[in-house]
Amino acid sequence: MERRLSAYTGCLLGLAAGDGLGHGPGRLNGFLPASGYTQMAAYGCNGLLLGLTWGQMTGAMAPPVGYIAMALQEWADRQTVRSAPIRCWISRSDRMDYRRCPEPEVLDVLLGRALGTMEDHASALTGPGALMAAASVGLFFDPERLPRKEIQRLGAEAAALTHGDPGAFLSGAAMAHIVSRIVWDGESDFAKLSGEAGAMLRRRFGREYHQVQEICTQLKKMRTLARWRKPGREEALRQIGGGTAAQVLCGALYCCITAPKNVEAAIAQAAGWSPAGAAVTGALLGAARGEEALPETWREELECEAVLRELAEDLFRGCPMMKGSKVFDIEWDAKYDSADL
Repeated sequence: MERRLSAYTGCLLGLAAGDGLGHGPGRLNGFLPASGYTQMAAYGCNGLLLGLTWGQMTGAMAPPVGYIAMALQEWADRQTVRSAPIRCWISRSDRMDYRRCPEPEVLDVLLGRALGTMEDHASALTGPGALMAAASVGLFFDPERLPRKEIQRLGAEAAALTHGDPGAFLSGAAMAHIVSRIVWDGESDFAKLSGEAGAMLRRRFGREYHQVQEICTQLKKMRTLARWRKPGREEALRQIGGGTAAQVLCGALYCCITAPKNVEAAIAQAAGWSPAGAAVTGALLGAARGEEALPETWREELECEAVLRELAEDLFRGCPMMKGSKVFDIEWDAKYDSADL
């Protein structure tokens, strides 16, 4: 299936819409400004595009997780003292120049001496913030850049920068896989995608992490609740839970399965359950249905709409320049000049 720019735009705008509703007054208009979830995803995208540009212009891209780390640390610094050198062009936008973070512990990690890895944890955080940079990893997928298995691992690595609990960073791997399948392959069967994600976790990480089985059990329970539609959605989401990354991913998938064509209803349902869940639901359904499925009034009220649209288009099109090529894109270079990385 041919890729669509609308899927990339829908993913980021849907995430921001769910984020705004989840942290807003609980109605379908009058958004409060989006929280740090949107910003974390946006900075993850910007970091990956910096890395892509560096790799194509020099022929030697460093491990992509390092670029995500750099971008998230810039975001964290601007949430506090704002003294970091600006490498991400989105830092220059007044639409991203707001101080807000739904998980303050994440800032503590990002402002610390060293970030975490899957092997050497910087924290024991379990929260849903682990899913946000992983969403940007899914949007970054292109088989000519990184094979799918590397995207899956990168999703886990991106989450592990801040969230050291294996259940959290393994959920990041699942999130990256699902987003990549939606935007690249056009897959929109969320029950199928959740099963795929569980199988991928067992195959790739099952021998090393016993938490894989816990996540797979949660995914299976979610599919059972969605299939039988009993109890009602509110009670089902309560049973799924909303405190950890794995629970939020499962709950968002539940909302996508039970209302796959009614994006407004699905995100509104999630917003009453979990702010992070609304953001993830918006990202997944926005990617699957395209930005046109999001109510126009929602899109118009997003404070960072133009920034997210530009990031989505850049991820979709990729860096137009390459080492040895005569092509030079002055606008791209102005945004992603990586000479000082």
